[in-house]
Amino acid sequence: MKKILFTVIYLFCVLVNMAQTELCSFDNYKRINSISVQQSEQTISSYLQQSILRTHLVHGGIFKIPVVVHVIHDGGVENISDAQIQSQIDVLNEDYRKIFGSNGFGNGVDTEIEFCLAKRNPDGDCTNGIVRIKSPLAYHDSYERPMLSALSSWDPTRYLNIYVVKTMAGGVLGYASFPGGPPNQDGVVMVHNAFGTMGTVTPPYNQGRTCSHESGHWFGLYHTFNGGCGVDTCADGDLVCDTPPVVNPNFNCPVINSCNNDMPDVNDQVENYMDYTNDACKSMFTAGQRDRMQATLNTLRMGIWQPSNITATGCDSGFVSPPCNVVADFIANGTQICINNTVLFTNKTLNNATSFQWSFPGGTPATDTLLNPSVTYNTLGTFDVTLIATGALGTDTLTLPNYITVTPPQAGQAIPYDETFEQFAFPPNGIVIDNPDNGITWERDTIAIMFNGFASAKINNLINTNYGQSDALILPDYDFTSFTGTPYITFRWAYAKSDVNYSDEMLVLLSTNCGLTYTQIFYRTGASLATGATQTTPYIPDSTTVWKKAKVNLNAYASFINVKIKIVNVTDGGNNLYVDSLHIGSILSSGIEEESKDEFHIFPNPASDIITIQSNFDLKNAEIKIINVLGEVVFSQNINKTKTATLNVEELKSGIYFIQLKSENIFYTQKIIKQ
Repeated sequence: MKKILFTVIYLFCVLVNMAQTELCSFDNYKRINSISVQQSEQTISSYLQQSILRTHLVHGGIFKIPVVVHVIHDGGVENISDAQIQSQIDVLNEDYRKIFGSNGFGNGVDTEIEFCLAKRNPDGDCTNGIVRIKSPLAYHDSYERPMLSALSSWDPTRYLNIYVVKTMAGGVLGYASFPGGPPNQDGVVMVHNAFGTMGTVTPPYNQGRTCSHESGHWFGLYHTFNGGCGVDTCADGDLVCDTPPVVNPNFNCPVINSCNNDMPDVNDQVENYMDYTNDACKSMFTAGQRDRMQATLNTLRMGIWQPSNITATGCDSGFVSPPCNVVADFIANGTQICINNTVLFTNKTLNNATSFQWSFPGGTPATDTLLNPSVTYNTLGTFDVTLIATGALGTDTLTLPNYITVTPPQAGQAIPYDETFEQFAFPPNGIVIDNPDNGITWERDTIAIMFNGFASAKINNLINTNYGQSDALILPDYDFTSFTGTPYITFRWAYAKSDVNYSDEMLVLLSTNCGLTYTQIFYRTGASLATGATQTTPYIPDSTTVWKKAKVNLNAYASFINVKIKIVNVTDGGNNLYVDSLHIGSILSSGIEEESKDEFHIFPNPASDIITIQSNFDLKNAEIKIINVLGEVVFSQNINKTKTATLNVEELKSGIYFIQLKSENIFYTQKIIKQ
């Protein structure tokens, strides 16, 4: 009896665990790209509603899709065989064409879509449609999707890019882009052990159906359980009339009827490729899903199946591919570098090269035979890079002239450096904004109650739907060598989440090699980032807000004349993030230290004519400024070696101002009122 009870409990736990697993990360992609998904949905739905004669009836009945498979590996078994890749292409064709006698011959329809491994690359070179690259990106997280495209991508309007990686964060098996989404995210990403039917695949996802599922998203299909049961089985859920509504993802191969609002009321269609059931269960697309996919191909993905592209990619039936010689190709992690920097070269050679000969004029080593060599450039100038790749049929040479430019590092500005964003101009004081998507980014804010002064830097993650996007405040370059003492970076931040399940991220990155690579010196997300309560309304710090303080010791970088620092926000649909009172220098000179506030007394406040500043220590080479609410300097005075200073403000107009005190050892701001 105990053994039976244990078995029941064990199976229940397994089922609960599986029910909480997200095998496909498309729903996260849909949330991330909600605007582009909505726009694409309008296009697809409009086409279906117009009942236009389908183009496939005119061009012969088959939509052929050229495919390129990018195997991103770390030298292990995830560098899967050509045969395993071909087995996946075979399964796609069985499932989408409903091939008689195959596992894809279920109760569904022939979608009239076929897949072909490309036989010509975008340059017209002979290929087997497989690219193999050894890269750390083999350990994949979904926010790194644009990095995969930067590493290796063929024109997404002409090829379906499929990426096979070693692992994926969260145990996800794969995810795909939706039609009309960002070009640098277009395609399908899969883990190697759920790709194909042989080699490294593991049950229960060992029959290639995960890729059939993910490519369905690429054609414009949603999960069958999208939106739950809904009300209208055509207008709700997956927007397909002939797929029964499903309340939640189904796992294993259950017999279940989770919704009863369909007529007739039938069981969940667990054999549909767009559910989460095991590969052994899946065997069908419906007629409605076929029509939806063909609507996508006749609108948002029209170019890929055109006869001209099929010929250009070598997927036409008359093309006979000769044995393919190697095609040399590579990319560097930086081409504009400073002297003594080390560059990593990533090999992207096609067609199973067996050896490599690199040439690096001006570099050390000057030659190499490694797959992905690292080269240090100790000489100023501009240099070629040459790769000779050798395969079974011969060699191919690629020379990129003037590919690497080596310059001396430019000394940055001296520290200390302080910024409280009081100036009306933004970004101020040598700061540059990096906004890759030209969307929501950093801005100056004067609404929130600041930690110090009148303004701060803010980024609005609440309205930023391009999740995973990084926006940076790039600070000026700094020379740490002339600074005496221990350098620190300090700043204040305020933040709240909009949902307990999601949080934006804040990072501080530092480079000592002229921006070639960056080291993370500070990171916060979730509870460690939040300073306010979770709220769906815009987060605006008030007088009760606790601004958290960052303090990072930078002594390890004291010997560098060119230090680059950037403060990065990675959006995840959270809420407003604020940064204020930024300081680089001695910790004692931090204007944001609470202790320093007791060292100064500014009175009277409000004032009508004379303001007195008293300090507990001598002010050496100090500069005093009065700044109005527009960030304009309306008064300036220098003082030296005194503990008391008086300012005549009689000529100033009535209103709110900020007194800013700055010297070698002090940075302090206080609000005053002129009567």
